[in-house]
Amino acid sequence: MEVTGVGAVVLLVLLFAPGLSSVLKSIAFRNRAAGKAKLIRAKGTAVGPVDTGRRTGERGGHG
Repeated sequence: MEVTGVGAVVLLVLLFAPGLSSVLKSIAFRNRAAGKAKLIRAKGTAVGPVDTGRRTGERGGHG
C-alpha cells in the first residue's frame, strides 16, 4: 500500500481534527465575548453612567 501526498494530508487532518475543532471553538467564543463587551462599553458611554439601583448618601436601617 502506497501513501500518496493527498493520503498523508487526509491522515493528518483526521488526526488533528478534534484538537483543531476545539481551538476554533475557543477562538470563536473569545471573539463573541469581545464583541459583546465592546457593545456593552459602547452602550454605557452613549447613554451615560449605568444606574445600579443604589442611592448615594442614603444610609438604610440605621435609625
